[in-house]
Amino acid sequence: MKMKTFMFTVLGMTLITAMAFAAGRQQAPQQETQQTQQSQPAPSQGLGSDMLLLPSVQSMGDRWPGAWDNYGFTLRYILFSRLLKVDSNIEPVYGDLAQSWTVSPDGLTYTFTLKNNIKWHDGTPFSADDVAFSLKTAMKSPYVNATIKSAINSIKGAAAFAADTAKTAADNIEGIRINGNVITITMDRSSGTFLLAMSQFNILPRHKIEGLNPLQINTSVFYDHPIGTGPYRIKEFVPNDYTLLEAFDDYFGPKPQIKQIKVTQMTEADFATRALANDIDFFQTNELATAQAALRNPNYKAFFTDIYFVRYFQWNSYGLGGKGDDPLKDIRVRRALIHAIDRQTLLDSLMPNQATIINSKVPSSFDYANKDVYKLDYNPAKAKQLLAEAGFDFSTTIRLATYYADQTTTDFMDAIVYYLNEAGIKAEWHFLSGDLAPQIYEIRDYHVMYAGLSAMAFEEAYDVFYSQTIGTSIMANIFPTGFTKMDPLIEKLRVTVDPAQRKQIQLDMQTIETEDMLWHMPLFALRNIQVFNTARVNLPPELVLSNEWTNYERYIEKWTLNSAK
Repeated sequence: MKMKTFMFTVLGMTLITAMAFAAGRQQAPQQETQQTQQSQPAPSQGLGSDMLLLPSVQSMGDRWPGAWDNYGFTLRYILFSRLLKVDSNIEPVYGDLAQSWTVSPDGLTYTFTLKNNIKWHDGTPFSADDVAFSLKTAMKSPYVNATIKSAINSIKGAAAFAADTAKTAADNIEGIRINGNVITITMDRSSGTFLLAMSQFNILPRHKIEGLNPLQINTSVFYDHPIGTGPYRIKEFVPNDYTLLEAFDDYFGPKPQIKQIKVTQMTEADFATRALANDIDFFQTNELATAQAALRNPNYKAFFTDIYFVRYFQWNSYGLGGKGDDPLKDIRVRRALIHAIDRQTLLDSLMPNQATIINSKVPSSFDYANKDVYKLDYNPAKAKQLLAEAGFDFSTTIRLATYYADQTTTDFMDAIVYYLNEAGIKAEWHFLSGDLAPQIYEIRDYHVMYAGLSAMAFEEAYDVFYSQTIGTSIMANIFPTGFTKMDPLIEKLRVTVDPAQRKQIQLDMQTIETEDMLWHMPLFALRNIQVFNTARVNLPPELVLSNEWTNYERYIEKWTLNSAK
């Protein structure tokens, strides 16, 4: 009983803090929350009205971060351009480099008419050949996001071109044709994500990347000082420290009003300290505690944003160390684990207004979330019944692990262990640090991994269940091989363009996921938190904040800054 009393004392204290945090919420273009304190933080020195201060969300290291493996974030959005842009719903509805585009009725031919008078940051004229050269380079590069790579590989001739080591991006490919400022792309098979991919695929300059090895492009000289066609260009780059960008006078679109952006190397642990000193104008986080700490400065406001980000328990089907003794092999046991946990109480206590329960690996707020799948409601009696029916050995200790090191996760995992113990399941958890891949997929000292996934598209979340993907990857070390029931739907979704048909396939896949698999035991969807210094940054009213990990329309040219405060 001491354990129970202690746990709920901790949760109670957290809930009081969370309620105080949520009490200041107001309605804005998105839900927002603000916290105040009596004393005003000292202003940073030397801030003018023409420099936006941002953190680098990825290590800049000795070189800039690559443009294709992680495609989003404001930093890439402002430096590079793409054929298209997505709106806040991540739908490719805006042209970027493309003035217009058409898709043939069979979904196999895409024709993009490019805008005129586009220049690279070094003054070189941009052309359709840059698009073609980027696509062909990406076909041979391992540093490309999986969804984008799959879409590009659907281009006619892509597979043979990628496999031919004698071919370079200077060679022609059957599915890409150029006529002046028009580029026509013919597909070998239709792709339901091709337009989405073209809204995220950053175009690079041929005259800078030609001759570079696609296999090593992320460590090439291009990223010593990369150039794009975006609204900002790099003025100064100090590795492992900061980069200074300036508005590009020859940008083909509306010119930015903020003249300079400084992006500083920092970790998430630095965000709150920087905010208290007014030394950061914007950051995004999934950690409520980080936002809470920053909001001690009344200049800051936080906005909750629905994105495709889910947390779940990942099943190690081969047992501890891969020895094959798996106490969770019966799906009833995996269901029982979730039935035993009062997820709603935990979310209300630890992540108020930020997290929502899910029953499949899709956020419940999304229109293609299947509301009719098996309900993993809090039901300890049912958990015990399922365990008994499955013949679960109650002398077994279930080992859980996670790679998240924040305090919220610690509190969450402690509570999980408590709830499982209450259901008669012996459980313990530990934290993984250092090189995670071998620990997760080789050492495998866990039955269940508390993990998370951020996805641009449904395919990113569900392609991991494709039997061929499992069979040719390290996922075969934790997931069962030979399960093919999901394969036909995954293959069908890849080539389906019609939105209604795609939605039905997605619904059917969630049915199989929850009725026959539950390899990822769904816990909750997590809303992203975007924090702004609203005393300095003026956001345009048409801006609807969305997934920071994508290149959505941010209307960056309409952002303005007030004088230093």
